[in-house]
Amino acid sequence: MESTHCADVRALLVDDHPIVIDALSTSLLALKLCNWIDKANTLAEAKEKLANNTEISLVLLDLHLSDAEGIHAMMTLRETYPDVPIIIFSGDDSTDTIAKAFEYGVRGYVPKNSPVEVVVSAVKVVLAGSCYIPPHAIRMLGFEPAAGTVAIGNTAVETRPYFSPRQEQVFHYLLEGMPNKVIAARLDMAEGTVKTHMNTIFRALGVRNRAQAILKARQLGVI
Repeated sequence: MESTHCADVRALLVDDHPIVIDALSTSLLALKLCNWIDKANTLAEAKEKLANNTEISLVLLDLHLSDAEGIHAMMTLRETYPDVPIIIFSGDDSTDTIAKAFEYGVRGYVPKNSPVEVVVSAVKVVLAGSCYIPPHAIRMLGFEPAAGTVAIGNTAVETRPYFSPRQEQVFHYLLEGMPNKVIAARLDMAEGTVKTHMNTIFRALGVRNRAQAILKARQLGVI
């Protein structure tokens, strides 16, 4: 996955709190993480701006908007614009919500009570082609290193599992945050087949869901 040069980053901030959106915009521009920022207060407005500007390369999205509640807004944007990475910036930091967000292909999740440095870190990580999962979420999601290590001298080194060519393609799109429906369309396979490959990948990695798969891939040096 290629990194994006900050000078080329056009971001869309979606939040119905003007103070929050203005503070985020000011910080990202001041730190030169973006060179252009647009703003939307509703899901409908965000969809309109994305439709009219194909150069938007990042979305920071609140989960609670006047016309969309919970992960509905994220699901809608992910399925319509799968190539645009989304970072959730939300007051909801529950385990279920964070896990669901990554299941539907979010690339980062930042609780709203986080310092601005954390938001900046998340943006940098996502622009570099990786995913940002907050440290407390890693513990909440119950990620544990899986078995499958080999010993080199006195050091245990975990090995990357082998995937078939099709599984490798699904794994690649998983790490890019693509929803199953989009993966199925891009690989010309049934959505049920994608789910089967996902389950095989999860078992091989020793994880239970997308969020843990991303963490595992990071641990293995894949991302």
